[in-house]
Amino acid sequence: MAATGVRSEGVRVERGLILPVMAVAFWLVIILVCIFAEIHTNAFITVFVAAGAIIPFFLALASVNFPLQAILWVVISGVLLAALRPAALHRFQHRGVIDLSAPSKSSMTNLTGFVQDTVGDEGHPGLVKIKGELWKAVSNSADAIPDGAQVIVRKSYGTTLWVERV
Repeated sequence: MAATGVRSEGVRVERGLILPVMAVAFWLVIILVCIFAEIHTNAFITVFVAAGAIIPFFLALASVNFPLQAILWVVISGVLLAALRPAALHRFQHRGVIDLSAPSKSSMTNLTGFVQDTVGDEGHPGLVKIKGELWKAVSNSADAIPDGAQVIVRKSYGTTLWVERV
């Protein structure tokens, strides 16, 4: 009978350790999944959910009751979302963000090549050969650039190059 009593105490001790460890692991998983999701979405939602899970993580380390941790997580995440998300959206969507849909400088900028097929404006693209490869090209010039002319790349948009005659 004494062996049975020891065994049940051992189970209670294990249960007493398992729940706090599971709570700590739960909050770590929430934080990591939210950070991973934010990296892939840039929606500025899961970053605040992850930040809200930091306090409950420390409360789990202190073996605070899990329902209290969950309530605090919801409250903290909601407050952070309401207070900081609008500012984060404004800051990162209106400042310092590169518009990838607009023509820009690239690794092709300032390279020279030769026209293979007459290059005109955006409505009349041609082909240029740069570093042995053919590229679709357009020019801002009013005059078309004839075959054989040397050109320099000024900017690119996807796989289309904006060129000028050298």
